[in-house]
Amino acid sequence: MRITILTNGPGELWGWVRPVASELRKRGHTISLWILPCQFASGHEREAASLLGVDKLEGPANASRIWRDIAEERTDRIIQLGGDIAFGLRMSEKTDAPLTCYTYGPRKFIQGAKTLTAYEAQAGDIPNVEAIGDLVKDAVAMDITPSGVSMWNWPKDASSPRILFLPGSRPAIRKPALSWLAEAHDALKARMPSVRVRTLFSQFMPESEFSSWQKAGLNPVRAGAGVAMREADYALTQPGTNNFELMHCGLPALVAAPEKFLRFVPVSGVLGILANIPLLGLKLRRIGTLRVIKRWGGYISLPNRIAPHKVMAEMWGDITPEDAAEEICERLADTEGLRKTREELLSLSGKSGAASRLCDIVTAQ
Repeated sequence: MRITILTNGPGELWGWVRPVASELRKRGHTISLWILPCQFASGHEREAASLLGVDKLEGPANASRIWRDIAEERTDRIIQLGGDIAFGLRMSEKTDAPLTCYTYGPRKFIQGAKTLTAYEAQAGDIPNVEAIGDLVKDAVAMDITPSGVSMWNWPKDASSPRILFLPGSRPAIRKPALSWLAEAHDALKARMPSVRVRTLFSQFMPESEFSSWQKAGLNPVRAGAGVAMREADYALTQPGTNNFELMHCGLPALVAAPEKFLRFVPVSGVLGILANIPLLGLKLRRIGTLRVIKRWGGYISLPNRIAPHKVMAEMWGDITPEDAAEEICERLADTEGLRKTREELLSLSGKSGAASRLCDIVTAQ
């Protein structure tokens, strides 16, 4: 069977497409992967996608070219794993192939697409949605290979906690994050001199950035999240897919969203044009952020949204690196609290096999 996958950003490609493509290959299907335009792109999506063993790889390209080319796709089934659903609907219309869409939360849907999500709490008002588990859980499990484990050596020492910094995959955020995390590192060392910090580079961060992060004392390393996160004691991150990676590994973390980073967050469409206007743009971004946070019960981290209560520590707004360091030190001092957090994160994780269930649903249509 010929199966087409549509995707866009780093989290979707590595956390969703990777396990689905692996499962489809095991079943002997022919896979076509299209990388759609994405304002959150890292610029390294095609390079990462080339490692997935698909039979055909298209994109990324501008929206008009993709819109034209997808009309000529030859396929039997379509799976949308991120990106504007208009592309999936157009391909489905032109090819007469059923469309299945996987999403983490409410968005605009049109009848005719089979809709899947990870958890019941994410279903919202999506009609006829089915919760099948988190694809990221399957992706994390794929990281745990003999070679991956052997390359990651971070001995445990009760007197020297291991902190993992997660700077994200988007260049626009990473640049300001470098100085912010460097200050957080220094503040942590001032409070807890024995602390050990590593910065986890994702598949989408270029080798050329290693030196600047190394000079800042942040010890950049590249490893699979499923290996690195299981060997740490705590993490400092931002909202995003890696929140679920942390949850599936049972790693307590502080999810921080400093307001000063708002101007670096991409915004699409007409609102994106307005958001680039000085003063007005920042106000619009703040309003939009508050609206999203309110929609999810006041939480910014994904595990807290599905709980729905505070499991993972989070801070947002006018926060400083010193604020983050103080919060982390307080959490590390609470041994019992860390144990309970690990247990609750793993209890929220759910069962494995989402990729297999998704493929069962797609091929049965």
